[in-house]
Amino acid sequence: MRRVQLIEIHDQPWFPSFLRDQVTDDLQTLLNIGKPYADIVPQLREGIEHAGADRVLDLCSGAGGPWPWLADALGRNDWRVRVELSDKYPNAEARRRVQGNSTNLHYRDEAVDATRVPRGMAGFRTLFASFHHFPPGQAREILGDAVANRQGIGVFEIPGRRPLTLLLLPLVPIADIVLVPFLRPRPLARAAWRLVWRWLIPIIPLVLFFDGIVSCLRAYSPGELRELTSGLAESGYQWEIGCVKRGFLRLPITFLVGYPSA
Repeated sequence: MRRVQLIEIHDQPWFPSFLRDQVTDDLQTLLNIGKPYADIVPQLREGIEHAGADRVLDLCSGAGGPWPWLADALGRNDWRVRVELSDKYPNAEARRRVQGNSTNLHYRDEAVDATRVPRGMAGFRTLFASFHHFPPGQAREILGDAVANRQGIGVFEIPGRRPLTLLLLPLVPIADIVLVPFLRPRPLARAAWRLVWRWLIPIIPLVLFFDGIVSCLRAYSPGELRELTSGLAESGYQWEIGCVKRGFLRLPITFLVGYPSA
């Protein structure tokens, strides 16, 4: 199946921000069930170490992605890395939650566009389940900017054009309706409003399902990632591209890790 460049609803500027925050918040909760991104910790750690970075700049963070638990899983012995989260549409609730519960994470207040990372923002750049949002031209620009600024970069994607991934997508809206409202305690008034958008008017689960299908259809395969990096390695930069699957019931994760050559 060829990659298809479609749009995701929650990416659009016209989509209400309070609903967008709920979509990204629920997406984080669902992805953290079973912690699938634990499977790529070795690739991420090695990339950061090869890049000689002492901090991570996470792009398109949404509600924080896997970082609230991944930052601790990434640590080894006395080795710790500071993680700075960022997004084009910062999630205010996630920012308060992250900064109130962790000294190792910081969520930037200002909007950060992954295609235009401000000069001076150093760190190993990461994109979790978000690189597929960008068409090939912008995707190559994101990689090229990391190369030009001699920063490491890691791309990690669960969405993919795979039969198993597509077959499991209907479970997303079901879990969002049945499980998510009870997994994270909230003030009563806020919880009641969230139930409105899941049970009475199920906008959130429908957006998650639609955007999930679109995410899979426009996800990059390892071969397509190699095409995007073609020529960039000539700038003294190394790339590692592949797919990790650690168990029968684990979804495959496509990864791309790049760092300046020693």
